[in-house]
Amino acid sequence: MKANKRVSIIIPAYNRAHLIGETLESILAQTYANWECIIVDDGSTDNTVKMVSSYVANDNRFKLFERPNTRLKGANTCRNIGLEQAQGDYVVFFDSDDLMTPDHLETKIQAIEIGDFDYCITKTEYFNYDTDCLAEYYKFDTCEITPYNYVSQMINWLTLDVCIKVSIAKSISFNENLQSGQEYNYYCKLVHKSVNASFIDKVVSLRRHHEQSIRAGLDDKFKLTQSYCRAKWHTYLDIKHQANKETRLLLLCICLHATYKERQILVAEKKLFYWQVFKELGIRGMFLGPMLWSYNVFGKGYVFRKELFKAFPDLP
Repeated sequence: MKANKRVSIIIPAYNRAHLIGETLESILAQTYANWECIIVDDGSTDNTVKMVSSYVANDNRFKLFERPNTRLKGANTCRNIGLEQAQGDYVVFFDSDDLMTPDHLETKIQAIEIGDFDYCITKTEYFNYDTDCLAEYYKFDTCEITPYNYVSQMINWLTLDVCIKVSIAKSISFNENLQSGQEYNYYCKLVHKSVNASFIDKVVSLRRHHEQSIRAGLDDKFKLTQSYCRAKWHTYLDIKHQANKETRLLLLCICLHATYKERQILVAEKKLFYWQVFKELGIRGMFLGPMLWSYNVFGKGYVFRKELFKAFPDLP
């Protein structure tokens, strides 16, 4: 393994003064020492900046940036700022409250360089919560890494799991208009750039369980559906020129299924949405207008559902 390869670790942070120290200590404990850690603060109101600054003062591999007020708030923007500042050969995205095992970076760099892969995928488990729910993410023994398999979530992984060659990582950006589903959106774009990747069946990231999260905060069923639909719609817009028809149809059909359940279009760009449905689905897309009308009048839209979903019977 070439120890001269530098890894850029990108961490967005917001009000993590009480937790980020543990994260940074786990980075200091890495067996692979050629790294830079870029922390981008998202306007913290606690002592996060002061805490990180103490690490910057003691080790110049830590670098602190603050999101300008001229840019949208959120982890997506912070990760994009981190990508803009990254000087390494590889990029690892990490969170401000999770931990790396000591061989986290070494395992990832070795996995990429053995086969000259564009990126590698490892595993994560919770360190403060007894659950095996993450086991559902890593199904690489039955499904290969393909754009459709990731978009459909037949395979899945967490933000912490991936190490990417910087040239590819920087050619993609996080969608700053999304508040949830942003990692899904980014990795959908990644698999359309390259599937030259390796999965390593090894836990090298330790995730912290919180009772509250963005998804848990969206406790209203309608808001959850809307957020889910919004992420899929923006992903469709972001990859429609790279994705094949099957993948594009899947993303649109997920949005249409949300429309069916909620009886209204759940995307802001309704005219564009209508146009893309007609463009992709042809004659089947013409059922969309009558479906919404029939909902308003009769509370039913079964003809549309039958026509649309016969190609995708397993949609939720």
